[in-house]
Amino acid sequence: MEHFFYTFADPDSYDDIARWRADPADDRFRSTRRGLVPVVHAEGWQYSQHGIWTVCRPGGEPVTGQGWKIHIAVTPDSFEALREKVSAFCTARGVSFKFLARYEYAWLINAKYAPRQVSGKGFVLYPADEEQSLVLAGELVGLLADAEGPRILSDLQVDRSVVHVRYGAYTRQYCRGDAGKPVLALEDPDGRRVPDRRSVPFKAPSFVRIPDAFRPAPPVADGPVPPYRIDKTLHFSNGGGVYLATDLGTGRQLVLKEARPFAGYDLVGGDSVVRAAKEYQAMRTLAGLPGIPEAYDQFSWQSHLFTAMEYVDGTTLQEWCAARVPFLVRPEPFEPPTPEDIGAYHRDVEEILTKVRRAMEAIWDRGHVFGDLHSGNVMVTPGLDVKLIDLETCLPEDAPRPFPGAPGFTDPARTGRAADEYALAMLELSCYMPLTHLIRMDGTKLRQLLETCRTWYGLPREWADRLLRAARRPDTVTDGPLTVASSHLDDALGFETWASQIVTGLRATSSHDRADRLFRSDFTGFSLSPVSLATGAAGVLWSLLGTRGLDAPDLVEEVADWTAARGRASATRLECGLYDSELGAGYALWKAGQHDHARSLVDSALAKDRDGIGLSVFSGLAGIHLAASEMASGVDPLVPEDLAEELGAELTERAKTYLDRLAGTDEPDVSHYGLMHGVAGIALAVHRHGLRAGDTAAVDLARDLLEFELSGYVRCADGSLQFNEAGRRSLGYLEVGSCGAALVLSELTRHGGWVSARASIEDLVRATGPELMVQSGLFRGRAGFVAALATLARDGVAEERARALVHRHTQQLGVHEIRPREGELHFPGSRNFKLSSDLRTGSAGVLTGIAFASGRRDNWLPGVF
Repeated sequence: MEHFFYTFADPDSYDDIARWRADPADDRFRSTRRGLVPVVHAEGWQYSQHGIWTVCRPGGEPVTGQGWKIHIAVTPDSFEALREKVSAFCTARGVSFKFLARYEYAWLINAKYAPRQVSGKGFVLYPADEEQSLVLAGELVGLLADAEGPRILSDLQVDRSVVHVRYGAYTRQYCRGDAGKPVLALEDPDGRRVPDRRSVPFKAPSFVRIPDAFRPAPPVADGPVPPYRIDKTLHFSNGGGVYLATDLGTGRQLVLKEARPFAGYDLVGGDSVVRAAKEYQAMRTLAGLPGIPEAYDQFSWQSHLFTAMEYVDGTTLQEWCAARVPFLVRPEPFEPPTPEDIGAYHRDVEEILTKVRRAMEAIWDRGHVFGDLHSGNVMVTPGLDVKLIDLETCLPEDAPRPFPGAPGFTDPARTGRAADEYALAMLELSCYMPLTHLIRMDGTKLRQLLETCRTWYGLPREWADRLLRAARRPDTVTDGPLTVASSHLDDALGFETWASQIVTGLRATSSHDRADRLFRSDFTGFSLSPVSLATGAAGVLWSLLGTRGLDAPDLVEEVADWTAARGRASATRLECGLYDSELGAGYALWKAGQHDHARSLVDSALAKDRDGIGLSVFSGLAGIHLAASEMASGVDPLVPEDLAEELGAELTERAKTYLDRLAGTDEPDVSHYGLMHGVAGIALAVHRHGLRAGDTAAVDLARDLLEFELSGYVRCADGSLQFNEAGRRSLGYLEVGSCGAALVLSELTRHGGWVSARASIEDLVRATGPELMVQSGLFRGRAGFVAALATLARDGVAEERARALVHRHTQQLGVHEIRPREGELHFPGSRNFKLSSDLRTGSAGVLTGIAFASGRRDNWLPGVF
């Protein structure tokens, strides 16, 4: 859900939602009112647009301060009428306010996957003080008594109306949160900035008393208490929750699915309650068919609609495949999967898919379509039976389609049964190669993935032809030669040509006129400095600068100039870490030889107040120390040597306290682990400081830190040690997991003959072997494995196996490549939803990792390796 708002403005890349204009030709929004919301001008008032909001204020003074803000909840249908009433109300009273700038935004904030903290907020009023907040809220309750809308989950609802309040800052300001990263802030009574928490449910700041008029009214029973006990939350969306529950009358375990009224809107105007009613009707209509869970009951409680349905003891098909596919998990990851393992997996998949097909055919025979078939909506039991879950879009075949379907399993041009058949074909392909998201981006990708599956699994040509007929688009290449892995290792291409195509892609998608980004980035990049190393221009500059064999001096100069110019604006931001601020940009410019610009940015970052900053490599003191230490050396150092030593000493002192605190915690949060954000990276920086300063205590501390990191790892089916992410999944990535930990363990064991009591290099390297990887990026994908394994091989650690795995990964790189136009090469970013150019998730990171592994770079992870 966190990425939802960034998926609309551009079909190919994540972008700011304020740039989204619903295209009149886009059939998805045919039922949604679109266009700019008009402003009724009043004399003396000022009007401006900020993001998705139109801000209206009397006179020329900006909105400032903090207090009890008033929010008015809207729906796509109520927004226009409320706009007229609320605008007139505020104008008459001289109260500053803002409202959604476009009509389609009223659908956006209420959509099923909209962030729950912003759901429903169509208007924001800024009263002068608490007394005025109380008066205005009371008047608005009366004025808008007939209006209906969702409950705003981050607020207090006033008299069960569309009027809500929340104490908070009126303008954006920041402080450091508990993890040391910038968060929205307000001021406490002493004038200090503290986090402005927008939690669900609402929680007032410790120094604020909730007025009696704003205290929530006690819930009113609207009938007998339902005979169910909620045992566990399984899932939350803006539309409601899904819970594991117990029927108190029978003791039966079941699922309760909640639908919030006026929330979770779809594309045909239905909210969660409307869809829940249709889902229950569909489940009853299809009762007894294979693969359809039983629906027990549907009831309303405190205005929410609940459906009690069968609990399926199993896992989703996506999880089932991830735990069994032999090109991802097998007892011996250094050897190819055996024909027996491949055959057994294929037989099980065919058994599952046969049952899914039968279930779909039975639905079609009843005149319905499923509407949202994907690997997360198929449950597989231990006995390989299947159940189709989430029947919200299971409707009569001629009914309007409420959602386009899950990315990677839908073709917007298809409707009815044809859409289901396409999803069924993609479901089958995803069991073998879960990269179906990429097919939309490249007309040749479908055939390439099918041929890769045939090569890996020994599937017959008839299998590929059947899926090709079911799924190909009109613009899909259907004949001619096919390159299965069109990577730079192809003799016909070569590294220089491959890399030049990436550069061509960068040129084609750069946006020099924008201030918020130069290249496509991950959606997380919109919360970081646009010149950051992780997702901003400096990461691309780093990739271009250090790669031999590139012929792009003009692009390097353009990126360096943009970075230097835009980097100065980051001086007002709180971030000062290596990967999230202008410090990384200065580091990259230093490498580019632009020492004057570099010095300005580095000085800016190092001058910032580091009080409360975290310790991580990515955004905290470890990364700052690593970069400062490097820039303190050489012929023309940017950082004084004594400052680098001071930073190392501060890091070591704080790391000791940090480790003591973590060791005393029963269940440390998952955010405390990993090379880039957690203990492994801190251990690396502390170790380097210890060696540099001759501080044996620091070296010992680094070892203790790494042992703590490794205590969070579990032994997996392939014999590897991987980070256990709160029991949900095991991770082996560079950013967090086995790959990053292996690099740190390798470095620490090279000094003093130290041996970890918890892991060996081979334990961790075993996690880096799978042929099948969903993502290609540096931090959480194949490029990171390639670069890390090449580093281990260079350092003489597991050299033979590491080089073999590097070769394995580079041979498979082509399955990730996207070539939308002749001569351009791109890579998908996180989750494979959109293309990315950044270092963390996209093309720059892939180029960097491959260049290092092939001997065309001397380093690959800025400030670290």
